[in-house]
Amino acid sequence: MSETLSALQQEGAPPLLKVRLPLPHRLSCFVKLWTLKFLALILFAIDRIINPPPPSQRPTLIKRYSCRPALEVRIFFPPNYNPKDLLPLYLNVHGGGFAVGDPQNDDKFCSMWAKRTGMLIVSLDYSKAPLYPFPVAVYDVAELATAVLADTSLPINRNQVVFGGFSAGANLALGACQLPSLIGRIKAALTFYPIMDWSHPPQVKLDNRPYKGGPKDQLEFSSYWFDWGYVSPGQNRRDPLLSPCYARKEDLPLWIYVIGAQWDMLRLESQKMIHELAGLEEMENQEDDFEEGTYKWTLAKGCAHGFTHHFGQTSKKKRIREAKCQPIYEEAAKWLVKVLTKEKREPLPERFIEKRPLILSKL
Repeated sequence: MSETLSALQQEGAPPLLKVRLPLPHRLSCFVKLWTLKFLALILFAIDRIINPPPPSQRPTLIKRYSCRPALEVRIFFPPNYNPKDLLPLYLNVHGGGFAVGDPQNDDKFCSMWAKRTGMLIVSLDYSKAPLYPFPVAVYDVAELATAVLADTSLPINRNQVVFGGFSAGANLALGACQLPSLIGRIKAALTFYPIMDWSHPPQVKLDNRPYKGGPKDQLEFSSYWFDWGYVSPGQNRRDPLLSPCYARKEDLPLWIYVIGAQWDMLRLESQKMIHELAGLEEMENQEDDFEEGTYKWTLAKGCAHGFTHHFGQTSKKKRIREAKCQPIYEEAAKWLVKVLTKEKREPLPERFIEKRPLILSKL
């Protein structure tokens, strides 16, 4: 038995291996996921031709690193950048169910975030399911992040590094933070509507949704396809790199901010995890926003999964979504200022310093 499985058993979380489902289900998922990937590829390509982004939303640099030459890294400098300054680093990981999309989907967010926070924003890519199931994407993200941190041509303040992501990207960010090359080097994680727990099948999550009414859940059907494509039969669903809710507290960043969506089947697991990290399991109303020590939770009321992105929507709906996002982004930006300011004044706790690697892993 692997060290991970042994550790999980010792800590009271026995392994939960994925069972191979019947052939008709697997064939259905195969057809539907590949159809989704093909349609997404075509639609994104057409949209980028018809609606090219303005110069202000394009990356300052596009790089590739020898550790993952097939994966693109998009870099956004803040408009007021002074070449003499070292900048805090924000590593962004896009969503897409571990199977679709690319970093360009987040260009609008990254350019806005660089301007709003004054940070250097680096948007990472990863290999997609089903050709590359777990844990390939976790290691892709970790290797690229390590390469970025080792890149002396970038003006990075390596004591101020934040990992962020949307949905699947948030999951990958929290997974990558636990690997030896990064553990203890990431000061904070900012996660938008993440998937935290793969141990429950989609139907269980749908049945346990803590809300009634609202819009149709966007993951109601596709969650089965993503589960088939990303998690292989025999894989332990409670592996902390796959399900961060099973990670040891000391293996995660000290500062974590989780932003959940009210009408999202993934909300309950992220809500539960952040309350447990903050020691607020007994809090009466766990939907209420809170900030406890280095942990913060915000519930985006009236929002569904993916509310920060609005591909293919009408101008009116885009304006409505952007209006809902603004206070969320504002609160997140204030939190980052607090984290980075505090990190300037206070050294990392001993438990993080001890685990920090002395050398970077080979690229």
